[in-house]
Amino acid sequence: MGRRARLILLAVGSTALVFGFEVVKLLVEPEAFEPADFALEIVERALLVGAMVAVAWTTVGLHGLRADHEVMRQDLARAVALGEAWRTGASAEIETFSSAIRKEFDAWSLSPAEADIAGLLMKGVSVRDIARLRGTSETTIRQQAQAVYRKSGLSGRAELAAYFLDSLFDARTAVPEMRAN
Repeated sequence: MGRRARLILLAVGSTALVFGFEVVKLLVEPEAFEPADFALEIVERALLVGAMVAVAWTTVGLHGLRADHEVMRQDLARAVALGEAWRTGASAEIETFSSAIRKEFDAWSLSPAEADIAGLLMKGVSVRDIARLRGTSETTIRQQAQAVYRKSGLSGRAELAAYFLDSLFDARTAVPEMRAN
């Protein structure tokens, strides 16, 4: 039986127990029965049971979130390790490619700040995060990105990344529809 099912069973059992106590109390002391007082006691007990169930439900949910968090943490660690292993194995090729990108940035006459921003944009970093990393405003980053696009003759982030990545892939094998042509 799962945690949620046990929790529901606990809630139903607790509710039955609370109401059972009220019925026994009524049977033992029938002369003390006041409908308004009885109704108030039932409502108070129901609220108490509801609060207990809510706390238990939240605890079960928190436990599930912790388990999910641990799985994501392990997945991230595995992905980082795989990325590091790939970068280590391809370090010479990466350095050659990085050098070619820097040469193109120089040919476009990008300032060091613009080249840095162009690299971060190609990596997919958001304008907000670039601004935070560089300790400047988003407006400044947008202006510098526009300067990159103007100097390179490209229209935006996607074209900037595609400019360098396009030649790394054989388009006929990358897009299934093109293979048939």
